[in-house]
Amino acid sequence: MNTPPPISNPFLALQSRYLVLGTFLVASLAVGSLYALLGEWQLLPPSNEDPILNPILTIGVLTVMGSAILWVGRGQGLKVDPLFGPLFGPLLGQISRRSVHRFSIFYGLLLVASLLLFSLGISSVVFYLLSLSFPGYVSQLIESNVLLNGSSSLYPQFYDSLMLFLLLVYAPLVEELIFRGFLLQRWSMKWGLPWGLIASSVLFGLLHLNNPLGLALFGLVMGLLYVRTHSLWVPIACHSLNNLAAVGIDRLSQIASGGQTSTVSDIQELWWMSLALVVVSVPFLAWFVWHNWPKAGDEIPYLVNVGRQ
Repeated sequence: MNTPPPISNPFLALQSRYLVLGTFLVASLAVGSLYALLGEWQLLPPSNEDPILNPILTIGVLTVMGSAILWVGRGQGLKVDPLFGPLFGPLLGQISRRSVHRFSIFYGLLLVASLLLFSLGISSVVFYLLSLSFPGYVSQLIESNVLLNGSSSLYPQFYDSLMLFLLLVYAPLVEELIFRGFLLQRWSMKWGLPWGLIASSVLFGLLHLNNPLGLALFGLVMGLLYVRTHSLWVPIACHSLNNLAAVGIDRLSQIASGGQTSTVSDIQELWWMSLALVVVSVPFLAWFVWHNWPKAGDEIPYLVNVGRQ
């Protein structure tokens, strides 16, 4: 009897330190230099103080990193279709024999809402604790947390459009490709799926310094969604929905406050409300993590999807 050939696993050969750290450093230098050059040619604002620099650099760096992962990965035999997985299968209940679970839209909305409540709550609780000893530092963090504020830019409308594109489309797509599509699966091949989930989620949180605890849990849940559905499109959609809700809350907050940001005094007075958000959201999130936690021997989503083809 003929036995099927072994499934090629490109994540055994791909090196995360070069594809992530190396491309990040090179991309940051290259995109920053290009921005400075365009500024000299008066095609972009020359001042480093213009906030439009942030979305431009971020989009540029993400583009280089995502392109490098796909280009090098394809050289190692990486297939894009099984990397991203089924587009509509998890939502429409097209459950295969390889345990792709149904994922309802209502369940996704509930999960995103819980993550958003936890993220808002835990960031304010951490800010409150820090403000007891470092009020000036917390004040700077609060100011940097405003998502859409291009009033100080030379091109405020262009800034807002770039930020919306980055937050709602590009960052969810490329960040999920990098952290869940690549790092989660590469590190799972080295240390097992549970540790791959933890390591990629911790790094995701650490790179979001304004809210590392909230974003680490967010990254963990997105990774579990990928493992549960074997579809990268599910965490991409949830990531985009989370950012959309965050942008909406930010806009409503700016309207309600007349364009003024929160102060350290506001956080110190309302810390109990932030703690309540954490308490309300944790039970469901903890249940989700516990219910979907993989075993050490479970296969990564890529190999499952390749095996179904």
